[in-house]
Amino acid sequence: MFSHRLDQPTVGWIGTHMPADLGTALIGWNLHVIDDPRDTTGCTFLAVETDHFRSLRACQHWGQRIACPILFVCPQQQVCQLVNELTEKDDVCLADSPTELLATRLFKLQQASRAMIDPLTGVQRREAFFQYLRFWATHSRHSDRLSVGLFDLDNFKRFNERFGHEAGDILLQKFAALLRDAFADSPLLARLGGQEFIAVLPEPEHVVERISGEVCKRLKHPDFFPRANVSVSVGIAGSQDVRALEAICEAAEEALYAAKAAGRDQVCVYSQRTNQLMLAGEDPDLANLENRSRVMGERVTSYIAQRSRKILQNLRVEAESDGLTKFFTRRYLDRRLDLQFRHHRQAGEPLSVALIDLDHFGSFNKKYGWPTGDKTLTTVADVIRSGIRLENDWVGRYGGEEFCVVLPGVILENAIKIAERLRGLAAATQFSSTAGDPLRITLSVGVVQMDQRDADAAALIERLSQQTLRAKESGRNQVCWETSDGQRHRLATSPAKLRLADIA
Repeated sequence: MFSHRLDQPTVGWIGTHMPADLGTALIGWNLHVIDDPRDTTGCTFLAVETDHFRSLRACQHWGQRIACPILFVCPQQQVCQLVNELTEKDDVCLADSPTELLATRLFKLQQASRAMIDPLTGVQRREAFFQYLRFWATHSRHSDRLSVGLFDLDNFKRFNERFGHEAGDILLQKFAALLRDAFADSPLLARLGGQEFIAVLPEPEHVVERISGEVCKRLKHPDFFPRANVSVSVGIAGSQDVRALEAICEAAEEALYAAKAAGRDQVCVYSQRTNQLMLAGEDPDLANLENRSRVMGERVTSYIAQRSRKILQNLRVEAESDGLTKFFTRRYLDRRLDLQFRHHRQAGEPLSVALIDLDHFGSFNKKYGWPTGDKTLTTVADVIRSGIRLENDWVGRYGGEEFCVVLPGVILENAIKIAERLRGLAAATQFSSTAGDPLRITLSVGVVQMDQRDADAAALIERLSQQTLRAKESGRNQVCWETSDGQRHRLATSPAKLRLADIA
């Protein structure tokens, strides 16, 4: 198989006239003799002296089983025949060519192989598979065996939706590596598209069936992808199943649909399934149509369900998210804060809340207009986001220019630091009207921590609103709070800058 180490390629030489090196053009490339043509493991490219084989035909037949690019080194009289029958991955060079020409041919093979390799998974592209089929159909004997295994990861779209496309890419890479290992003797392994792969073996179907069964087992190992149950459906077809070799993929696809229709996580061999259907008096074509209809119906149903779920999720987000600031709505705030209150009360964990009010916001709206007001609110929302821990704290828009910051697990002392940091950030932010006029925006903030005086979330909010009102009545641009013993405090001057690291 391809090693894909294009930074330091390894060239395996088959024959007795290997040069000492590849010259200065290919510095860093490894060059070594291959004693047994049946074992080319670890080779990125092969340079093959055709005279090493008993005949040119035998050399070409051997080359059909090799996946990596081959540079055929031949005498003058064999050039025409080789050129006419070369696959796109291979090239030819005269046996008496200088080392510089040999190096140039190998370098071109490297460039061509890069274009034929899927960059994500490292296996060949689908074009390589169909090129190989055309080459095999042209040069193989009628008695030569060829089997393919078509692999499709089950429920891959659902996997992407659950874990994300980055995890999906990792899964594809791991699966491709698993196939490369399992089909180490395959002359070709390609990604047909998406989550679909195909492996070729010049062997009977039962060999591909056995290897495919091992692949299915290895997928189920807990270490393969610990976060998810991954399975694959496999369809297998052989050259004896089709009249024209190009149809072998269609036969494997019919077997794959049968495996999917049988519940997925199955290996289905086309010839075995066809024989079973005929012995049972069933029409294989009709069964194929039923399998396709069933699988396509499941896909359509799954697609509709997924789209409906996504639409409902978007509607829920729209209903629970304030369109201007992207914070939660008042309705969501009331519902979640009540749940949070009861949870922290039962668990004995601290819960602090801050209520932020923009000073003189009404006069700004009257003087500069509503667009400036909206711009100011979105800027304040960004200031709040920059000053809280987004993975822990959350915010609801309490009213027109009021924001409620909920701080789960935060004691009053640290909540005061957070509130003062937000006040200081707003005071230091350059606000402006839509016309570019500079504005000075300040915040009045009230802070409380849940304690035994609060019978419910509504009582907590009542105490909180009193502290915010006191901040405004005491001169604005300050933080006011109340301790558990009922003492009231306020912070009207900005202390030293506080960092997120200061918050326990």
